[in-house]
Amino acid sequence: MLLFFWEISFGFVPESYQITEVKHYVTSENIQILLETTGKIDYQSFFLHHPERLVLDLKNTKVGFPFQDLTINEGGVNKIRFGNYDKDIFRVVFDLIYPVESKIFWVENESEKKYQLVIEFSSKDLKNEENRELVAAPRELRPKRVVVIDPGHGGEDPGAIGPGGTQEKDITLDFARVLKRVFDENGNYKTLLTRNSDYFLPLKERIKIAEIHQADLFISIHADSNHNRYTRGASIYCLSLQGASDEATRCLAEKENAADLIGGIPLSENNDLNLTLLDLALTENINQSLRYGTLVLREIRKVQLLKFEKPKQAGFRVLKTAKVPSILIELGFISNPQEELRLKQKEFQLSVAQAIVSASTQFFAFPREEPLLPQSVKATEKQ
Repeated sequence: MLLFFWEISFGFVPESYQITEVKHYVTSENIQILLETTGKIDYQSFFLHHPERLVLDLKNTKVGFPFQDLTINEGGVNKIRFGNYDKDIFRVVFDLIYPVESKIFWVENESEKKYQLVIEFSSKDLKNEENRELVAAPRELRPKRVVVIDPGHGGEDPGAIGPGGTQEKDITLDFARVLKRVFDENGNYKTLLTRNSDYFLPLKERIKIAEIHQADLFISIHADSNHNRYTRGASIYCLSLQGASDEATRCLAEKENAADLIGGIPLSENNDLNLTLLDLALTENINQSLRYGTLVLREIRKVQLLKFEKPKQAGFRVLKTAKVPSILIELGFISNPQEELRLKQKEFQLSVAQAIVSASTQFFAFPREEPLLPQSVKATEKQ
């Protein structure tokens, strides 16, 4: 009998959680609200109308800070309000400026006991309007160049880890935000991030973002690693010719994509001819990527030691976009203790970002030049 009483009193006490921090990030397509929590919390969500609100009810939850209304006034979200709904429910209310769509999901890092509940808001009307603005005119007639910046790794994929515990996924995201800001401040660019918080994004999705927005440039950001802790310096990779041939074969299987790549010309009955046309289109894209990579290295060398003086070529899947000049930048070696510290410095990130934007302006301003084709190298797959 005493055992039975113990089970009732103590065996079914629900676990209590805390919200420790609230963050938000705004992109051209959506806004993400991140609730940092001490565990994975059961929740329910629903919309209320007139006025528009999203209500999020979290079970057995408290906040680890003095909660008060947060004014956002971006991305369709006006304000976030917090309060106790009843003894077992903590309520978060998102006051919305206009009707939006929402997506709610968990981002977890079990090994570090870190949890984020992501509430993502987007508006179809706004996205369609922005897409029309971005892609209505041919690239050369657009008022702004479209640049897609891809912070490598993310979520359960930390990338390389430095001797001080720094994770590559954090370096790439921090730098990508700085680079986006510098591009935006220039006034001649429209910049998009493939991810703006800590979650995993498959390679195909990263490439797809660049292709959907008909980007003028695709820049994938990474930090290198080597068993030799003294190795250091930045480098740039472009797609190899072998990678281009593989991509041409893939495109040929997707006839609509292939026709778009070769300028809307209908595919012939001759697959060998089609493959030749696709190879030519991809080779031109690689040449432009190499030209851009060369310009970026010329500027970066003013603020950072280079591992290689010219762009290298490899079959990185994240560079296999058939329609966009693309480079993968290794900012430096996170495995080098001194460079690990430098990669985290805002002054360093800003100087490298300014170098990349300067090279981008040169790339679009000067007539096309044939780059020296560098030697292909073997490389580990990059996310």
